[in-house]
Amino acid sequence: MSNAVTTTVQITFGDAADNKAHLSAEVDKRPNGLNGGKTSFIGGDPVHVLVYKSHSVSITGVEVSAGTIHTAERQLVEVEDVITFAGKRDASLSRPASGPLQVTWFGRSLGGLAVGEDGVSVIAGSEGVAVARVRYKAYANAYRISTPTAINQEKNYSLLFFVTGLAN
Repeated sequence: MSNAVTTTVQITFGDAADNKAHLSAEVDKRPNGLNGGKTSFIGGDPVHVLVYKSHSVSITGVEVSAGTIHTAERQLVEVEDVITFAGKRDASLSRPASGPLQVTWFGRSLGGLAVGEDGVSVIAGSEGVAVARVRYKAYANAYRISTPTAINQEKNYSLLFFVTGLAN
C-alpha cells in the first residue's frame, strides 16, 4: 500500500447579511483534470489545486506549508450541484457560476433561477420547498504544488495550501 497524502481547503468569507464574496480551493479531482483524476499522492508528486473566487474578490496571496507553488493555466470547470429550498426563495451554489444554469427540478418547481452578483447566491421565481439539480460552468485559478519527497525524513506528511483574498 502506498503512503497517500491528500489535502483540500475551503475558505468562504463575507458579511453574512450581504455575502457578495466567495473564495474556495480544492484539489483538482476531475477525471480529465490537471491531476488526471488522482486524489491521493505520494511525496514528490505534483498536486494541482483549483481556486474559485467571485468577481468581487482579488487573490492577495497563496502559500504552502512545504514545497513550492507554480501558477497553472486557468480552468473552466463543469459543476453539478443539488440545491435545496426550505420554505424560501434563496439557495447557494458551491462555486461561482460563469454563465447560465441548467436546472432540473426534482418534484415541485419554483420557477426560473437567477444568479446573484457573487455568482454563488441563487434566487428562485417563488418561495417554497423544492430540490433542484443545477449544472453550470465555473472558472478556477489553477496552481501546481511541487511537493518534497519527504519532510524531516518522514514520507507520510500533510501540506497546507493557504489562499488569502480581499473583497472589493
